[in-house]
Amino acid sequence: MKKDINELIQNKEYKTAEKLLRKLYVKNEIDYLELHQLAFLNIIKSNNIEAINFLKKSIEKNPNYPNSYSDLGSLYLKGNHISEAKKCFIKSLDFNKNLFSSLNNLGIIYKNQREYKLAIKYFLNALRVNPKNYLVVYNLAQLFDALEDYDKAKEFYLKTLNLNPSYGNAIVAFYNLLLKTFEWRIINKFEPKLKNFGVKSFQGGEPLTFLYLDEENHVRKLRAINFFNSNFRRNHIKLKSQNNKKLRIGYISNNFVFHPVSFLISGVIKKHNRKEFEIYGYSINTKKDQITKKISNLFDVYRDISVKSDDEAANIIRSDKLDFIIDLMGYTAGSRMGILSKKVAPIQISYLAYPSTTGSDQIDYFLADKYVIPEKEVNNFTEKVINIPGTFMCFDDTTKISEKGTKNHFYNLKQKSFIMVAFHRPQKLNLKTVSCWSDILNSIEDSFLWIRKPNKYAMRNLLEFFEMKGIDRSKIIFADREPTYEKHLSRYKVGDLLLDTFNYNGHTTTIEALWSGLPVMTLQGNNFASRVSASILRSIGLEDLVANTINEYKQKVIFYAKNPIEIKGLKNKLSKLKSDGELFNTETFTIKLENVLKDLKR
Repeated sequence: MKKDINELIQNKEYKTAEKLLRKLYVKNEIDYLELHQLAFLNIIKSNNIEAINFLKKSIEKNPNYPNSYSDLGSLYLKGNHISEAKKCFIKSLDFNKNLFSSLNNLGIIYKNQREYKLAIKYFLNALRVNPKNYLVVYNLAQLFDALEDYDKAKEFYLKTLNLNPSYGNAIVAFYNLLLKTFEWRIINKFEPKLKNFGVKSFQGGEPLTFLYLDEENHVRKLRAINFFNSNFRRNHIKLKSQNNKKLRIGYISNNFVFHPVSFLISGVIKKHNRKEFEIYGYSINTKKDQITKKISNLFDVYRDISVKSDDEAANIIRSDKLDFIIDLMGYTAGSRMGILSKKVAPIQISYLAYPSTTGSDQIDYFLADKYVIPEKEVNNFTEKVINIPGTFMCFDDTTKISEKGTKNHFYNLKQKSFIMVAFHRPQKLNLKTVSCWSDILNSIEDSFLWIRKPNKYAMRNLLEFFEMKGIDRSKIIFADREPTYEKHLSRYKVGDLLLDTFNYNGHTTTIEALWSGLPVMTLQGNNFASRVSASILRSIGLEDLVANTINEYKQKVIFYAKNPIEIKGLKNKLSKLKSDGELFNTETFTIKLENVLKDLKR
């Protein structure tokens, strides 16, 4: 009979096999291997509870059989019982140190828990057992990437693509690595692979990385739709409009920590009219820092749902009976679109963090302004675009800045030196941008570029590039991370002009600079990510700082460098706007936002 059962399973005659096995079970004539087979047959049917029961019985019959522990661990892992899963996998390795499934799953667990060195250990052992498993190689690449060992990361991404050239996640992750390390010569060869990537069907990789490309908005829309449809299970439910005495707004984010989103939204949360609104906060980040406590206290109700599954989190949010949920993530790092795909509020809104469409039919509205999304582009969003009057961004007008430093104070620079600031996220720099900056540096005597310090690989490549362009390394100054936000902001005051990046503008960087009194020169592009700075500048009457071509951008920077009186005039205007203008009036902005929400409710 046992031979018959094995043949039936091999031939995928599962019903007959299970029938025979259950007869043995009832008669108590079943051994540990057959119990393991019964568990397997129940796993196929997604009857995991019964499968767990049979695996436990298999272990009782034979406590030394590694596969039963490993499969039990996999079921625990599937049910998010991480501690139990880990114990099972470790136990299985006591009996078979080369059991691939356990090694791989332990790698996954430790990776998710950010214990990267332990994860690498298990993945390397798994790779030794199965050297051609491209997913293990990819996981190792990601881990080295997270540890900023970019040489190793590059090696393993290339190994992944050698094993599976069409693996989309690796293609996109490798491209992002090239962006971070300023490997522009390789990027130029690699970018054609990304043209129309994920447009006809989902090919892997999150949409965020593609925002650094200069491409048409309809392409981004199609890619986002495919990404959403391929990765998230939606609830086709329609939530009824609530009848709360006060309108309930929920903000969900991974960034209620030391992060630009917190600096941008905290003032609004603080200024919401509590006579008309109740404000709920939902954090999905397991990490906590000094900002977390500060921002959590601003909400009327704050819930940490970081360790909850998508279904559990969705149920918690639904139980709060919100009128609106405002997503402050989109597809940024650590986002949980899976929660919003389940429809947790009658009106779901994308705002602030992600400058493109989500492609989700579960997100109803996208908050923007007439500059970042011109009328001709609204059809390239799956959400209905709603404009906030003026600009869509706001800065907390209570944010403090440390005492003003001097050029001499920072790096012993001469007071008359022309300091161009570029504190942008490294991925935003590209060959087009730095080529333009190099021309500017060569055109302005006694000029310096003060740039956010990138990783050592990027720094090396950047300096080599500038050197090739005939620019002395002494003209490039790297800014280390400051211990406080106030000190970070104080550095902007030392500069003369912030040089904006192309394709993907400074967002928080731009508004930080303006708040600190530093003018910003930008190049207006064709999509949301490349129009944010222009939106902000136009909203405060500084259209002269918006260029439409690279050459115009270049000439304007050179003009201001040679006319310090004009820079002084811009800084005086910013100082006046800071006290009188709407951009830095959090209360006025919050009222505009609330009016938009009340109109949607009607």
